[in-house]
Amino acid sequence: MADNNPNVDFSVIAKASDGSRDILAGLSSTNALPNVIFTNPVWSRIRDFCLHWHQPNSLLANNIDHIWLEFDVDDQPQNIPIPSFFFHFEYHSKFSTRKINPFPEQKQTIATALNLLLEHSLTPQIKQNLAICCDSLPPESQVLYIGAMLSRPLNAVRVNIIGIPEEELENYLTKIGWTYPIKKLKELIKVISSFVDIIVLNFDVGNTIFPKVGIECELLKKSPRLEPRWQLFLDYLVKTGLCTPEKRDAFLSWHGHSYQESNPEVWFSNVSRVSSILFRRLNHIKIVYYPNSYPEAKGYLSFSHKWIN
Repeated sequence: MADNNPNVDFSVIAKASDGSRDILAGLSSTNALPNVIFTNPVWSRIRDFCLHWHQPNSLLANNIDHIWLEFDVDDQPQNIPIPSFFFHFEYHSKFSTRKINPFPEQKQTIATALNLLLEHSLTPQIKQNLAICCDSLPPESQVLYIGAMLSRPLNAVRVNIIGIPEEELENYLTKIGWTYPIKKLKELIKVISSFVDIIVLNFDVGNTIFPKVGIECELLKKSPRLEPRWQLFLDYLVKTGLCTPEKRDAFLSWHGHSYQESNPEVWFSNVSRVSSILFRRLNHIKIVYYPNSYPEAKGYLSFSHKWIN
């Protein structure tokens, strides 16, 4: 969101409930991806994952709520774009009194999923570090989703955690082997917490725990007209130099909806039904913390499509 950083990511969510999982698995009779995509080994592994996820009562079907594909958009598009792959567990706050994990099968699910997605097996050290990240969680927290960074030359897995209390953060980071000064990180999280409802922390877990910490900041109300903290949070980011005023204003203006009849020039060329609508919303803001450098802010927008009968 800073002036010198024009990078863009594009993500697509797939669920079992709406048929998008079946499209990725190659099982849809009405919607199919081009066969050439699956000649790429990464896409072939994504299809294998979705086939396993499709199996009733399988480990993946019982534990994974949804997935999304994240594409890095740059000036040199690939013939077959390669995404990073994230799989999401359902959040169960009722497990706040548990002692370790919200799901007895969570570690096994993570291992099974990564074996399907990754070209090479994880090193014993990475497996051990992942286990420590899961087993060291305070009772109020859980692994929310896992990222296989298939589009990047990164020998690590992204672990995303929700619910770590502020007073438990330093102890948790020490246990998992994050060896960097924590004072500024704690101060940043304390300030951010006053603006948002939910914070998700993410770490890249390799043979060591990488220094970068992602701080995903969510508000439950996605409309800035109904939630004034969106404006306050963005104003804070502008004040601290993490966002330009222009990008703040553009971000806040995204929320709303678009009708096909009013915007035919930007609509899908293959839409054949009578009419449809796009809903636009603010999704979240991510602050990326670097122990030896300045943080950066990233804004995440979303949209969804609905047919009008």
